[in-house]
Amino acid sequence: MARQEGVKEQIVYPAARRQELVEKLHGRTVADPYRWLESDEGAECAAWLAAQDDLLAAQAATWPQREMFHRAVAELAGNGAVAVPAVTPPLRRAGRRFFLHRAPDQELPVLMVAEDGEPPRGLLDPLVVDPSGRTTLDAWRPSWTGELLAYQLSYQGDERPALWVMEVAGRRVVDGPLVPGRATPTAWLAGDDGFYYVTLSRSRGSGAAPQRQVRLHRLGHDPDRDAVVFETCSPQLSVKISAEGRWLMLSCAPGAQSGNLLWLAEVTAGQEHVLRPRLLHDGSADGAQAVLTFGPGGRIYAITDAGAPFGRVCAVDLADPRAPAWRTLIAQDPPAVLTGCVPLPALDPDSDVAAAIARPTAPDPVSVPGTALDLESAADADPDPASAPGIGPVPGSGSEEVHLLLSRSRHGAAELSLHDGEGRQVAEVPTPGPGSITRLTAPAHGAAEAWFGYSDFVTAPAVYRFSLRDRRCHPAAPATTAVPAPSGSVSGSAEPGQPPPRIRRITYESLDGTPVRMYLISPAAGPHAPGPRPTLLTAYGGFGASCLPAYSPTILAWVRAGGTYAIANVRGGGEQGTDWHAAGRGPNKPNAFADFIAAATWLIDHRWTTPRQLAIKGASHSGLMVAAALTQRPDLFAAVACSAAVLDMVRYPYFGLGPWWVTEFGDPDQADQFDTLLGYSPYHRVRPGSAYPAVLLISPHHDARVDSMHTRKMTAALQHATTSGNPILLRYEEGVGHGPRAASRWSALQADILAFCAAHTGLGSP
Repeated sequence: MARQEGVKEQIVYPAARRQELVEKLHGRTVADPYRWLESDEGAECAAWLAAQDDLLAAQAATWPQREMFHRAVAELAGNGAVAVPAVTPPLRRAGRRFFLHRAPDQELPVLMVAEDGEPPRGLLDPLVVDPSGRTTLDAWRPSWTGELLAYQLSYQGDERPALWVMEVAGRRVVDGPLVPGRATPTAWLAGDDGFYYVTLSRSRGSGAAPQRQVRLHRLGHDPDRDAVVFETCSPQLSVKISAEGRWLMLSCAPGAQSGNLLWLAEVTAGQEHVLRPRLLHDGSADGAQAVLTFGPGGRIYAITDAGAPFGRVCAVDLADPRAPAWRTLIAQDPPAVLTGCVPLPALDPDSDVAAAIARPTAPDPVSVPGTALDLESAADADPDPASAPGIGPVPGSGSEEVHLLLSRSRHGAAELSLHDGEGRQVAEVPTPGPGSITRLTAPAHGAAEAWFGYSDFVTAPAVYRFSLRDRRCHPAAPATTAVPAPSGSVSGSAEPGQPPPRIRRITYESLDGTPVRMYLISPAAGPHAPGPRPTLLTAYGGFGASCLPAYSPTILAWVRAGGTYAIANVRGGGEQGTDWHAAGRGPNKPNAFADFIAAATWLIDHRWTTPRQLAIKGASHSGLMVAAALTQRPDLFAAVACSAAVLDMVRYPYFGLGPWWVTEFGDPDQADQFDTLLGYSPYHRVRPGSAYPAVLLISPHHDARVDSMHTRKMTAALQHATTSGNPILLRYEEGVGHGPRAASRWSALQADILAFCAAHTGLGSP
């Protein structure tokens, strides 16, 4: 298949003024001709952006498969995806279950509540708050009694939510707004009269990073007078409280997925504003992470990668709760990565069911076709942004009265195992399939059950309930989680008479000989001709995030159109534990790009595709991945789609959440780290006179995380430099941010990316 003839025509790009701006940094001469585009204010930038919109509209009109992909992605998204969930596991509080649900025709998920024995009802619909669809529900947390709900709404993707409190029974707002600065965990007091939350400091030192604070808010009181109970200069701070309100966990870190400091504080009734936190764990030197979780009977558990890159579960003894005294209950099990762990109260030891559970058993065989990609951060069991799992019983407190349910990912396939209170495995639990288990959670007040989400490449997201009584996973009741399948010829599972996509997982060698795994999802054998075909390659490779099998409307739409979709598990991700992350982090970041380029060459060498049929796509860190590959090996690719990416590695700490990422990328102010950053910085590697492939750069107008200046500067640089005649386009979007958006806008973006890649790889061409 060949590219369209029209793509070689010379394109007149919007004029972008080039500045003669050259700096001497750490002995290196660094040019920055488009620094003026770091600001989107002013008539010059506005005119340039308007001209980019016109150019995109003209080019998009020539993409033959655009309407087809818009229909297909929208229809497939009716089954849900990580970005537009159809249903989430419930969070139980007393007799109520809280969960998100989005019907196929709904733009945004609705927060639902269900009383035991009653059908669910809508509690909070963002579209009722704002019919434009630009207001999103960023976080929510019911109180321990389930009578109150703290929820956070942000507008147009600004990620600066307002926090409100609602009375659940009458859906009446009883407090707020609080303005924490960013989405915050809410740790409710046992009496429902207040909660701890995280906010930016209201007084910042000149030139210093803003401090983060934990404050205590009493319902009905002025938030400006909320007591500060803890503060740190670290940019990341989280808080979590035990169900009975006695113990408070505090965790802070200098950046995303970096070693944290962990404290435990006892909360005294009537003195909740006075805390004396005790430092338990310090991972600032070795990058180790640890979190606490609270179990039945006052037990406290820890999950950590300290000395265990695949994760281990520990018991915390309150007589000496410091990390050196933690007792390992469940050791790491390489190469399986620990992704979740919840404690469950044991059944009556005299019952027949309890006796059966005590006998170790082998798992029943499970056969589910297939496995798609959407990223889930490791093991966040709750809808609060800072919650994290961890478990293990306290010695001397009746460990036989608790069971531990663990989820792991072994080479991308989910596993569940049941352990007794001392960590001994008593059963392997059959999983719904070989895909991904996410959001493993259990009720705070002692029900012998757990809930989780499951999906794979061909199975739409679904919620399952694990019952300790029979050690089985059961689909959740249709009344609470059923999502109707979309109508028409496209569906989330295999159509009648049509086999599902064929899914393979291969291992290839990177440039330095490191073995790397890659998923290949391709059309089933049948009407499609064998041999090289249009292929779309992606990878993430950063922040320890794992690319695991999960339902993706984007993947299914591409494969059903006749293409192959490839997902490389490159270094920098978390698929093989924290050592795999470290191998693609900081000074090792170029390893991730080398792995990605090696994936592209493997696909070409093994005749899965050709350079004229190979497209790459990525967003956020994945966008950096494809931009680095574009500027290092433009000859390998026919099309590149790069969304909301960090592209100027010299100045990234000055914009958005850049300071949070120094632990992942490195610090350009440090001479020993500068050369590595400059060496792969996509913006600085653009070379005038080069023949670049077709490129679609994508950014929201205002991105609170990755400032859109990166995309503006990269667009101007590529349009000035390219000699190929292939289009360099900018898709700039108003009213959204880096995170959640309405389903129709998400589908439209994904469809445009697929249509662009199809047009320049020949997918669907006669």
